[in-house]
Amino acid sequence: MLNLNLEDSTKKYKKNYYEEIIELYEKFENKFPIISLKHSAENMPVNFNLSKTKPIHRWFTYKEGFSPNFVEGFVAKHKHADENVVFDPFGGIGTTVLQSSILDFPAFSNDINPMSNFIARVKTAKYAKVDFDDVDAQLKKFRVATFNKKCNPPDNETILNYFSKSGLEAILKVQYWIEKIDRPKTKEIFSLALLSILEIISTHKKDGNGVKQKKQVSDFDLMDVVFLLHEKVEQVLLDLRLVKLKKIPKVFHQSSFDPYTLPKPATVVITSPPYANCFDYSKIYLVELWFGGFFKSSLDQKIFRQSSVVSHVHYKWDRRHDEYGNYLVNNLIAKHLELQELWDKKIPNMLIGYFNDLGKVLHELKPNLAQGATLGFVVGNSVYAGLPVATDIILSEIAISLGFDLVSVESYRQLSTSSQQLKLIKEKDKKYLRESLVTLKWNK
Repeated sequence: MLNLNLEDSTKKYKKNYYEEIIELYEKFENKFPIISLKHSAENMPVNFNLSKTKPIHRWFTYKEGFSPNFVEGFVAKHKHADENVVFDPFGGIGTTVLQSSILDFPAFSNDINPMSNFIARVKTAKYAKVDFDDVDAQLKKFRVATFNKKCNPPDNETILNYFSKSGLEAILKVQYWIEKIDRPKTKEIFSLALLSILEIISTHKKDGNGVKQKKQVSDFDLMDVVFLLHEKVEQVLLDLRLVKLKKIPKVFHQSSFDPYTLPKPATVVITSPPYANCFDYSKIYLVELWFGGFFKSSLDQKIFRQSSVVSHVHYKWDRRHDEYGNYLVNNLIAKHLELQELWDKKIPNMLIGYFNDLGKVLHELKPNLAQGATLGFVVGNSVYAGLPVATDIILSEIAISLGFDLVSVESYRQLSTSSQQLKLIKEKDKKYLRESLVTLKWNK
């Protein structure tokens, strides 16, 4: 088992924080050399482009979503000879559980994002011929419907400004029509389809950790929105007839760093937690969360953020951040960054909270794992004030301290960063700007 003796090492050397941090990274890599892999775009862990071509996976585009090929390959490589159970602690829109179910493995996921869970549930629900027939019948009605009434707009001025007047009115009229659908599964399919086309209609697009206005804006009217929705629902019907799930997974709306109990212990865990890159998913998906009815007030957004991993600086968490932290982060990285010029002074505390949360996730996983379970965490390293924050190394050290065995750290690709950070980071340390797969074993 690796033990960096981080506290002792800071007493041994009288160098600046930056040098000590890099030296500890190198010490880790001497014991566990980082495996540099070259993969096709299809097998990149976090590459949603392939999902856009896969039936069911393509229903909704999710930022930083998994590649279904990657999930399939990891499960095939690490499955046990007897029964296997796949678990994703950060389930998102269900790529892991969907692909596992197609492969005939029982699968579970956790997520606290109500929109993500809704999409994952609709994608992995059990559908019968009567459901297909009803969706088809509603689609025929939709083609000839008159849209005289509309829903009330969401109570959020920000997102209302993301649409033209005609585009907004069209969405609200179509939404009112969807609300009148009787059968729950049919209504959910139409609702998911509407969520999936909102960004097309919007004057803004997802960019970085929020949204930005499009360079070229098209004005959508009612017939445009009807056409887009009709096209999406037709795609859903086609996919449901093409793909049959061999198992129906369970999608849980719960946090992975609070205590929970899975129906069965997991033998394979494959996940990608939010990166420590200041992306706030309550802002990135603000439009979908409000139009989908998942947020009805600012309190809903606050509750969502309070239950999320500490990965950005747009919210002040009021829970403890010192239970499962890491000495390298708390006493070297954070202290170094406190002395630097940062675009937000809360970044050091954000990093402390982030790695504490990852430690809590690993802690809560332990009682939910089968003997010999394999875990794969796809993580992205970050850089602040020119200092690389090697999430793959730090997560590995936290896992080892909690009793996990480290199998490997595989670097999949180099990550880009801002031109400002590229000027600050030392050339020799740019190797830490990477996206990696940390593979762990639970043998306790």
